[in-house]
Amino acid sequence: MPGYSAVFMRSDIAPGGVQTIARLAHVLLAAAFLFYVLVGTNPFPSVSLAARVDGNPIDRLYVLGLGGLGGLVLLLNYRTLPAILLQGAGLWIIAGVAVLSILWSAYPDLTLRRSIVLVCLTVAAAGVAAGIRDLPRAHTVLAHAMGLTMTLNLLSVFLMPGEAMSEIGAEGWYSQKNAAGAVAMTALLVQCTWLVSGRKSAGHWMIGFAMIAISLAFLLLTRSKTSLALTGLALMVLASFAIAARGGPVVTLAGVLLAIILSSCFLVLLALNDFDLSRILGLVLEDTSFTGRDELWAFAIRVGMEKPWLGHGYGAFWDVGVGGDPLLRLEPGSWLGDIEPGVINQAHSGYLELWLHLGIPVTVLGVLVVLTLALKGTLFCLIARDEPGVKAALAFLTIMPFIYLAHNFTEASLFMRGLFMNNILTLVLFVLSRIQELTRPMHRLPVVAR
Repeated sequence: MPGYSAVFMRSDIAPGGVQTIARLAHVLLAAAFLFYVLVGTNPFPSVSLAARVDGNPIDRLYVLGLGGLGGLVLLLNYRTLPAILLQGAGLWIIAGVAVLSILWSAYPDLTLRRSIVLVCLTVAAAGVAAGIRDLPRAHTVLAHAMGLTMTLNLLSVFLMPGEAMSEIGAEGWYSQKNAAGAVAMTALLVQCTWLVSGRKSAGHWMIGFAMIAISLAFLLLTRSKTSLALTGLALMVLASFAIAARGGPVVTLAGVLLAIILSSCFLVLLALNDFDLSRILGLVLEDTSFTGRDELWAFAIRVGMEKPWLGHGYGAFWDVGVGGDPLLRLEPGSWLGDIEPGVINQAHSGYLELWLHLGIPVTVLGVLVVLTLALKGTLFCLIARDEPGVKAALAFLTIMPFIYLAHNFTEASLFMRGLFMNNILTLVLFVLSRIQELTRPMHRLPVVAR
């Protein structure tokens, strides 16, 4: 992948043998982390409830290795630790509370295993972020890695339809179509921002358009409504900001006025419908229950109120065994009460899911952590120097946390271990914690000459 060594083979420690070790450790960590995030240790999974409860020993060992290597890279890049630890403090607090929830979990053994996975992946993401020195080249690496991933997934749909396709949409080598849709959505955002990163060569544009076409084709095949809608929304927001940036104050003011007018129209529409949001959604959506999610959300809120402050323990609500399935407490007669144990293993809302695991205070903290770093990215989008690739990389880093928060209204990935959206966003948030030194030359760390 182009630019890989330039991004991932620099260190801020003494020259010589130790520096070489640091370079190699970071290359290995970055490659291993991207492999885990984009491919995983068990592609084309078909996992039973019993297997989900017991976990995959290969996956467990791999994640432990990532955590150990991530810790080593953090130590070798010790000058980045203040930003990683202080600016990213909220991420560490949430991981720490997940481990502490062993104390009140009904399944402490499961909580121990699952919280350790969260901690190890958090450390690994921090290690990858700590070693990045060139933001545009890191952007390039991710764009190409996701381009390759989408190409292989699209090929699997045609070459292995029995494994990569389901009746409701393409899955590729992921667990289900919504997971595949989230990867394709992220791929499109990183590739679209990379395409307009300031490079003018024909090869750049050809590669960019090819990657976008492949990712878009796979996203359409997944038929993931959430990912399709959020991709469109994100691209419109990015395009609006790009037009405003090029058009100057007049265009920016016109955009702000248009946003105020549209917001006012929405409020009037809401008032005319007695502030009943479901009636308004019914005007544009065929299914206002979000494919039955409303019943699941009502159940999650009811159960969440049983332990509102601390939750049930990290990883101790779903996938705890057939006898412990929380849906068994429902009376038969509804689709949710009649469904086979183990089929539903998330609340289909990241906010409700984190509440069930760790309580309301940690859920609020999680949202604030993501919002704070996203707003920090927005600020630096406005003030960063106009070098080729810098603002394009910042645009991707900034839009992703907002998309992450929106995605969690109907899917559950908010600080949930091992899931693609959480893994990639943890990396994004740690990079945003270092954004000041990555975008201002006077704050950049010295690079030892090779």
